[in-house]
Amino acid sequence: MRNTKRRPVTVGQMLVTEFLEPMNIAISELAEAMGVHRNTLSRIAHDKGTLTAPMAIKLAAALGNTPEFWLNIQHAVELWDVRHRAYEQEAKNVRRVKPHGAASEAGLKNISVY
Repeated sequence: MRNTKRRPVTVGQMLVTEFLEPMNIAISELAEAMGVHRNTLSRIAHDKGTLTAPMAIKLAAALGNTPEFWLNIQHAVELWDVRHRAYEQEAKNVRRVKPHGAASEAGLKNISVY
């Protein structure tokens, strides 16, 4: 687990600094191209709203990248925020479950997806 002290770049920061400003595109222009209300996109651009999967698909289509690009940014920020709040401390009190039966006998005691 990487534990960084600095919060990752947000979707809004990425959208504004790497796309809107360099491309000289206004939020209202991008919102119109995406078929969404300007206020909806403005909330995302100013980090007041959370990016949804449908919005990520529209952003990707309008800007020529992938929904995964946007959702990975959102996920990194959300995970960082959770890890730097009380939830991380609460997780220390959670005990790991142990496999039973056939899973235990097969040596699947330390399964990890990472």
